[in-house]
Amino acid sequence: MNDFVIKLPLAMRFYLIGLIYRNSRMSCVCLASLVEVAHDQLYRVLYLSFPFSRRLWEWFAVALVKEGYLLIDDTIWQRFGKKLDGVSFVWDSTIGKKVLGTNVVLLIWTDGKRRIPLGLRIWLKGGKSKLKLAEEMLWEARRRGVNPMYVLFDAWYSGESLLNLLAQFGWKYCTRVKKNRLFEGVRIDKTFRHHYGRKKGTLKKIRHEVLIVKDGERFLLTNNLELTSAEVKRIYQTRQQIEEVFRLLKQEFGWGKCRANSMQAQKAHLHLGLYAFCLVQNKAEENGETIYAYKQNLFRQQIPNPTQFLQCFIAIA
Repeated sequence: MNDFVIKLPLAMRFYLIGLIYRNSRMSCVCLASLVEVAHDQLYRVLYLSFPFSRRLWEWFAVALVKEGYLLIDDTIWQRFGKKLDGVSFVWDSTIGKKVLGTNVVLLIWTDGKRRIPLGLRIWLKGGKSKLKLAEEMLWEARRRGVNPMYVLFDAWYSGESLLNLLAQFGWKYCTRVKKNRLFEGVRIDKTFRHHYGRKKGTLKKIRHEVLIVKDGERFLLTNNLELTSAEVKRIYQTRQQIEEVFRLLKQEFGWGKCRANSMQAQKAHLHLGLYAFCLVQNKAEENGETIYAYKQNLFRQQIPNPTQFLQCFIAIA
C-alpha cells in the first residue's frame, strides 16, 4: 500500500486530483480544464481495463481492515434519460416516491471511526435483487478473510436468505426488522404490548433462534442471544456510519455527478470516488482533522501537478 499512488496510471492520477481538490464539475471536459490535460486522456480512464474492485481491496482494505463491523446499505441519485445504462425508476425513501435514477449497494468496514469501502454493485432493473448483490459482496469479504464482530443493515436487507447466510458463516448480525414479520407465528408488532421489551424465539423461515428488542416504534433483531437490550441498540447505532459515507461520497467525491452514459464508465467513476475518499480520510486522520475540514483546505489550494500530488499523498497511501 505504500506505493499505491505511484502504481496508478498517470491519467488516473489526474482524475483523482480533480475529485480530491475540486468535485463540483464531473464531466471529463471540466476536469481536464482543471488539471490542464486533454479531456480524451481522462475519458479513457473510465474505459480502462483495470481491476478497480480488486485494487480497492489490495491497496486499502488488506492493510486497514481488522476487528470491526461490516455495514450494508444502498443509495440512489437522480439521472435523466431512460436509455442511460443502469438507470430505471427506483424508490427514494427520502422523498417517499419513485424517481428515475441509479441505485448502488455498498459494503464498508468500520471500527466505529475509520471507514473502508470493500465493494459496490449497481442494481439493474430485471437483474439480481439488492439482497442478492449484498450477499455476493459478503461472500467476497468472507473469501478474503474478513471476520466481523457484527454485520449491520436496515430492514430492507433482513430477508431470510441473508440472515440464514450470515448464520451459516457463523457471523453475528444486528438489523432492524419490519413489524409485519411473523415471530413465533404472530406478527412482531402484536407480540409486544409496551413500547420497550425483548423476546427470544424463532422468526418465520429463519433457521436459528433470534432475539428481538423493541425500541419505541422500531424492532431490532440479532442472532446473539446474550446481548442486553442496551447493547443491541448501541451496536445497531454504528450502522449510521454508512449514511455518513454516502453523504461524503455525494458531497465531496463526485458520486452521482458523472455524465458518462455507459455502465463501465459509471463503475470506474464510482470506484475512483472510493479511492479518493480513502486517501483523503487517511490524510485527514493523520492531520487530526475531519474529512470535511481537510477537504475545505484542499479546495482553497491551487490544483497540484502529479508530482506535487504524489508528495502530498504518498506518505499515507
